Amino acid sequence: MATLLEQKILRARVYCPICTHTVEADVVAVETGLRHKMKVIEGQRCQRCSTKLDAAYILEVKGGLHG
Repeated sequence: MATLLEQKILRARVYCPICTHTVEADVVAVETGLRHKMKVIEGQRCQRCSTKLDAAYILEVKGGLHG
């Protein structure tokens, strides 16, 4: 399994469940068995309400950031 540093980090629009706004965040593809899922990188905060985005819904992946 690839580590976080080996995976490509992407920029995405995510839905903050606390303030109900759409904000930008970094996401990464995570391998779970045979499937791949997109996941918000832990520790990021919403730009509007400063809540952690660990439980945010990913709405749209924009493209590569770095990696």
